Amino acid sequence: MKVVLVDDHQILTDALHRLLTAPFELAATFNNPKAAMEFIRANEVDLLITDYQMSGMNGIELFVRAKELHPALKGVLLTMHDEVSLARKAIKAGLQGFLLKNAGMNELLLALDKVRQGHTYISPEITGRLLEPEQLPSPLSERERQVLQLIVKEYTNKQIADALHLSERTVETYRKNLFAKANTNNIVGLIKYAYAHKLVD
Repeated sequence: MKVVLVDDHQILTDALHRLLTAPFELAATFNNPKAAMEFIRANEVDLLITDYQMSGMNGIELFVRAKELHPALKGVLLTMHDEVSLARKAIKAGLQGFLLKNAGMNELLLALDKVRQGHTYISPEITGRLLEPEQLPSPLSERERQVLQLIVKEYTNKQIADALHLSERTVETYRKNLFAKANTNNIVGLIKYAYAHKLVD
């Protein structure tokens, strides 16, 4: 299988050069998706191993575009993000592998072999959680969204109250409701929730 790797971690690139043996052949490595697409347009590729977070195009988008050129293409997504929603998105897009970057090289080689044989491989840390029902975000009112946007900007309750012409007590009530809907008890969790569900500009 002709393999293309798209990742900006040199240590991973070097390791795959050393470890990949027949039936795999590392045809090319890139540190950005645009250069990878140029190569994929001009060459036969069987397997794409790609990082997720990249400038200009994420790994899922890269795979979808590459697969339009090579319908039989298989894909493995490498990521530091362990969100179940991202794993579901990758699988829905047609990738056969979802691997966390804390995996060892033995696990990576196992994943590649499984994918080569036509199976799907998902990091064990994610597999069990995929069986849980998908949690949909609770709808926010327009005022809750406004409060959330200001919380993300690190406004205090007083600053939010002044900006939205509310009392501090009312702002605190909105804050408590937001924590409940996001199923978190801290600001970091609330901010992650906001960006994950595209609730902030």
